Amino acid sequence: MSVEYNRMPTYTEPFAAKNGQNSRGWYGFLQAVWKGQPSGPVTVASPTSSPYTYTAPFGGTVVVQGGTVSMITMTRDGLTFYNTGQTQGTIPLSQGDQIVVTYSSVPNITFLPR
Repeated sequence: MSVEYNRMPTYTEPFAAKNGQNSRGWYGFLQAVWKGQPSGPVTVASPTSSPYTYTAPFGGTVVVQGGTVSMITMTRDGLTFYNTGQTQGTIPLSQGDQIVVTYSSVPNITFLPR
């Protein structure tokens, strides 16, 4: 069974075909948005050393569980960091957002795209 992910049509793909109907790419995209299909597969991060920084490739939710985590911070610009007040749990992220996980024992970090 293949998994279908939502794909944004390219800028060269017209919204409407010559017959006035939506092009196949746009029709599929709009249908997937309506169904709530994710934009990509679930990915598991492999923390290398503490503190570990994870950057969201697109919008979604990161799940931090297990390990011994002392702090999770989040940033949008790489300059201002916000303490989430969490050591485990889910954190919604937009494309390009980063979380920084400080730990003494490696946690599991999983990204679930929207």
